[in-house]
Amino acid sequence: FYRFSSFMSSSFTSKLWAHLPLLLSAAALGLHFVGEGKLSKKKIISTSSAPAAIGPYSQATLSPDGRTLYVSGCIGLKPSGGFSSLDAVGQARQALENLTAIVTEAGFTLSQVMKTTVLVADIAEYKAVNEVYEEFFKEGKPARAAFAVRDLPAGALFEVDCYCCR
Repeated sequence: FYRFSSFMSSSFTSKLWAHLPLLLSAAALGLHFVGEGKLSKKKIISTSSAPAAIGPYSQATLSPDGRTLYVSGCIGLKPSGGFSSLDAVGQARQALENLTAIVTEAGFTLSQVMKTTVLVADIAEYKAVNEVYEEFFKEGKPARAAFAVRDLPAGALFEVDCYCCR
């Protein structure tokens, strides 16, 4: 029978308690320890090749170690503004182009996309947007969740987000 308390030596716990305020403060500020106790902060990724965020969020964030990229939901807006198309297929293509631009800006490729989430305003468009999706993810398809939703931001018909790993 193994007891957790036997693992927690008194010198370890005293060091942990001594540094707990620093650890909690760092976590609250979005800081993370990276190697040898150095603090590092996530990196905000932004590109003019995709539309700016339409709310209080970033296009993407890169983990402090530079290995994981989290891309916010992309809809079919052109980088210059306005929807590229009034149909789900056209918006899916533009949203995936926007996602590609953000992924590329961060130094990743679509082959490094691990998972996507796809949202469609009308499930009847599912097959058609899948065909567009497949144009972008030909080999090594990422894991994916897909949902039909009632409403999307700005009246979009399609949205996609992802995360990538190196």
